[in-house]
This record gives sequence, structure tokens and C-alpha cells, in this order.
Amino acid sequence: MTASASRASGLTLLTALGGFILGCAAAWLGVAEGSVALWGFGAACLLQVPPALSLRQRVRAGLGNSGLERERLTLKSVSFLLRLLALGMGMASISALLGERAPQAGVLPLGLAILAVGCLAFLWRSKIPLAGLHPALALDADRARTLSALAALLLAASLLGRWFPWADASVGLVMAVGLFLEGRTMGKGTTLASAACGGGCGGCG
Repeated sequence: MTASASRASGLTLLTALGGFILGCAAAWLGVAEGSVALWGFGAACLLQVPPALSLRQRVRAGLGNSGLERERLTLKSVSFLLRLLALGMGMASISALLGERAPQAGVLPLGLAILAVGCLAFLWRSKIPLAGLHPALALDADRARTLSALAALLLAASLLGRWFPWADASVGLVMAVGLFLEGRTMGKGTTLASAACGGGCGGCG
């Protein structure tokens, strides 16, 4: 395994671990606090775990054709779930806006948002140099960028919510649009081309 492949494999593992930990924490806290932006962000983080693990297996196999069909199926499934999540978030956000419901501003949501921004921005910046090595790595970097943007929106909602009760639902609505677009983009990953050299060309070289 080359240095680039080893780095890509490590980053995908960090993505899966970070997505699971941040996702569980945000989803639990979001449901408990009644925050659409928070539980939606948590669900989005959790949905990044399967693509990260699938990509890691492909990277370790040389980014050839081994595991390509599994990755296509994973991306197709997650693409559908992201759009379903976007629909649910959109409906919940509109309901919260019309019902004038807002979560209580607290230290935990703000702290989690700050942690998420720091961790996800680091992952995104680390993946940028690898994006040009293979289309699958470019898609992975795009997903990291989107998740970083969602974390920034979550932080904005946590800060603005102290003064504007509608901030959480409004940000949740913006997140819903972003997740729907990300779902469409991820769906394009199902058209990833097969490697001409078969399964052992070492696409991360």
C-alpha cells in the first residue's frame, strides 16, 4: 500500500468513527432538546459511515474493481436515505416554524457544534490533496465538505438561537435543501466507472 493509499485508508476510518460518534451524540441530543438542526445533522453524520467503510475497503484493495459494485450499491442506498432525511427535516422545520416551537439554547449543543466544526473541517482539509488521485476519493472529499458546511450551519443555529427562537427551524430548512442536493450528487457515484486494469491497479499511487 502506497503512502497516499495508507493516508486515504486512515482518513476513511476516521470519517467512519467521527461520523458514528458525532452522529449518535447529535441525534440523541437533538431529539432530547427538540432541535431539528441537531438531530438532522446527527442523522446525516451517521449516513456517512457506510460510504466511508465501503471506500476504505476499496482503497485497501487498490481502488480497482474489487468492491466497486458494493460501493455503488452503498452510495445508491445512502443517496435515497439522504433525500428521505431531507424531506423529514423540511417537514419538521416547517412544522416548528408554524408552531413557533424552539429548543432551549444550552451549553451542550453549542459545545457539540464547535467540536463538530473542528473535527469535520480537519477531515475535509486532509482529504483535499487526495481528491485528484481517484474519482471515488474526489466524491469522498465532496461529502466531507458538505458535512463541514452542515456543522457550520449547526454552529450558527446554536449561536443565533440564543436571540432568535426561529433560528433552529430555519437552519434545519436550509440543511434539508443541502442534504437533498447532496443526495442527488451522491447518486452520481453509482455511475463510477470500472477500472480498465481490473482489481489491482493501485489507484492511489
